[in-house]
Amino acid sequence: MVDIGQIVVDDPERGRFTVHRSAFTSQEVLDRERKLIFEASWLYVGHESEIKDRNDFLTRRVAGRPVIFTRDRDGAPRVLLNTCRHRGAEVCRVKRGSARVFTCFYHGWAYDGTGRLVSVPDGGAYSPAFDRSTLGLHQPRIDSYRGFVFVNLGGQADPLADYLDDARYLIDLLADQSAEGMQIVRGQHNYSMDANWKLLMENGIDGQHGMTVHQTYFEMMGNLGSPPTLMADSRVLNTGIDLGRGHSMTLSPELGSPFLSDEVRRELQLRRSDHVRRLGEAYTHQMLNTTRNVNVFPNLVLIDIQFGIQIRTMWPVSPGHTEITGWQLTPSDATDEVHGYRMTNAMTFWGPAGLATPDDIEALEQCQRGFAAEGEVGFSDLSRGIGRLETPGGGELPQRAFWRAWNERINGVPYVQEGTPWDRGYLASVGGSEP
Repeated sequence: MVDIGQIVVDDPERGRFTVHRSAFTSQEVLDRERKLIFEASWLYVGHESEIKDRNDFLTRRVAGRPVIFTRDRDGAPRVLLNTCRHRGAEVCRVKRGSARVFTCFYHGWAYDGTGRLVSVPDGGAYSPAFDRSTLGLHQPRIDSYRGFVFVNLGGQADPLADYLDDARYLIDLLADQSAEGMQIVRGQHNYSMDANWKLLMENGIDGQHGMTVHQTYFEMMGNLGSPPTLMADSRVLNTGIDLGRGHSMTLSPELGSPFLSDEVRRELQLRRSDHVRRLGEAYTHQMLNTTRNVNVFPNLVLIDIQFGIQIRTMWPVSPGHTEITGWQLTPSDATDEVHGYRMTNAMTFWGPAGLATPDDIEALEQCQRGFAAEGEVGFSDLSRGIGRLETPGGGELPQRAFWRAWNERINGVPYVQEGTPWDRGYLASVGGSEP
């Protein structure tokens, strides 16, 4: 392994950007990432639609911590660390439900939905020094943007709106796709890979691998009479955009979709007309007629293809093993036909037996296996498109944005945004026709 300070070689004057492969294999690197990146960043917890009513809750893990994501009795979203202040047991042992009180199975300490300790069996056995008011469930710093709820475990990050920077506008393009609000489809896709978490972050904004890794999917689309733009015109650009603070995007024209019946097409056209009346043609075009893969540093990916929206997080378990969760975000006012169309496409593309997710995981696990030769082949090259605003087939500017933020957090190297600040109006010039 090279010195951690030498892992990223960023030399824009020479057009060179490389990353040493020990970043994907070293436990020392992962330990630093947990402290300097995950504890210092805003981390996605969930969407407010998952806890619609007061006292609704669900449990999940965030950066290895067990949490309760709940809506308290006053209707406010909260994130509570799911560990009893007595002896540490999880106080909520089910995946989801509705509860006004969480009671520890081990010794019976009970907490309300605000995290306050409300009951201790045989409380009189404690001395006067026992202060219940200081023994509520720990609550990390929490904030939300357009229904997306984040926590900051270390408590020192900039305000969420500042932290998200230009990524806020891309979240707006998701949130505005329904006047009634967007919602998470109940359930989630949990899976894992024997590869480093950063490989999947690179993959989520990679504009190059589609026609090689996902060839079967694109051939299927063509056979069903809906060849994607990527197949119809190889000159189409996947444009990489640095959104600041390590957030980045790969932008391309609409992909197209199979399984689009005449009835669904009519309903989508009606929805589009409603959006135009509400938001204007230019903004509607940006929402519905561009494909956007967005990385929110450090580990959130938002993928908006015309047939569906996936939210994805990835959490490192070890340098070579990652746990991944994927959710589908959909308009709450979509008809059953439109909902069915979106879910059919989502399962075909992103599902556990789909034609995209398993291919990506296989590719990334092959990379991880190849890193066993890091002693002889130490560096990976991410210099494609460096110094150019657009690169046919997709450059690696989005990946470089991630690594520059990584290098700033790990090694203190100042983050320098590549390219000129992006123009939101550019979105309006990319895309295709109405659905």
